[in-house]
Amino acid sequence: MDKKKRKEILDKLYKEKLIEFRQSLPFDENIFPKLFDYLDNELIIYGCNHTSLITETFLQKNGILNVIEVIEWLAKNGGYCDCEILANVEDLFDYLNPPKINTTPKKEVSKQKINSLETDFGFCIERVPSPWNLIETTATNSKEYFFQFGKNNNCTVNLHTHFSLFENDNDEHWINLWIDETNLNYNLENLTVERLKLGDYTVFIAKTKDWTPVKVWCANKKNSSWLLKMNTELSRHKGDIKELEKLLSSIL
Repeated sequence: MDKKKRKEILDKLYKEKLIEFRQSLPFDENIFPKLFDYLDNELIIYGCNHTSLITETFLQKNGILNVIEVIEWLAKNGGYCDCEILANVEDLFDYLNPPKINTTPKKEVSKQKINSLETDFGFCIERVPSPWNLIETTATNSKEYFFQFGKNNNCTVNLHTHFSLFENDNDEHWINLWIDETNLNYNLENLTVERLKLGDYTVFIAKTKDWTPVKVWCANKKNSSWLLKMNTELSRHKGDIKELEKLLSSIL
């Protein structure tokens, strides 16, 4: 087969595959570049918490109603969290615009499941209780850790060592944290803060019946050098907090 004939066949296959891909899209293809620009800006400010929360916020702000279908489509195409959506899904839409020359090398990021963790700042867990999974994320000169409930689930618990002093008795402080992290700053009349005591932990819960995200912060009374932050959703947060209690009891 000569090169011209081979090229014609490959071009035809590409066009057929592109048609199939465009037919599978869960909403207007021209909205996707706006989503990627939004993710690019928000991830620089807030980083990725290993969920698709920033993406869901964009969808809500832009009146996209089939959020669950969109999230499932993104995951099917390699975007299980916000940073993976930007890294893996954006390239699929190169056909909308000529490819850009990227002069900034992408960071090498790897994830692996680990069974235990002991740090130099006093965090120690010897056995991760089921159905939690402990994930180590390694980037250039840094490592981060988070617990994920089950597989491909939006409930995560992140281990933090860099944070501002918390104002335990100030509800406005926790409300502002919820607003900063969700990027939702309207329809907040029902946003409330609850406090729980779970063993050696003081737990702060910020939520509202009008929005999906629920933020939970766990401060260890005996060790102030680290804390845990849970990201979950309104419809499931009560059950997740019960599972969080099991996780906290496993930390030494």
